[in-house]
Amino acid sequence: MGQVTIYIEDSALEAAKRAAARAHVSLSQWFAKFAIDEKRRQAQGWDDFFAEIDRIRLAGGDDFPSIEEIRATEVPDVPREVWFEIAITPNSIGANRRG
Repeated sequence: MGQVTIYIEDSALEAAKRAAARAHVSLSQWFAKFAIDEKRRQAQGWDDFFAEIDRIRLAGGDDFPSIEEIRATEVPDVPREVWFEIAITPNSIGANRRG
């Protein structure tokens, strides 16, 4: 389990101590619960975001083009220029290894 050192104003520390006492937990446990709750809140935010995207797409309100529409306007890529070639033969594999 990780450990954290924090620097806060004395008045904020006293407020946190009072909140921990009201919750009947140690100050460390109170801060850990605060961090866990924030982690859950952020995860829920992403869940809500993707649920909204799914709702919009199912309702037909998604005006973003499909991958097929995007690729329909692509132009063919140009051939790549070969800068060098490496010939691999059975004799060249491990040729530099001695031992």
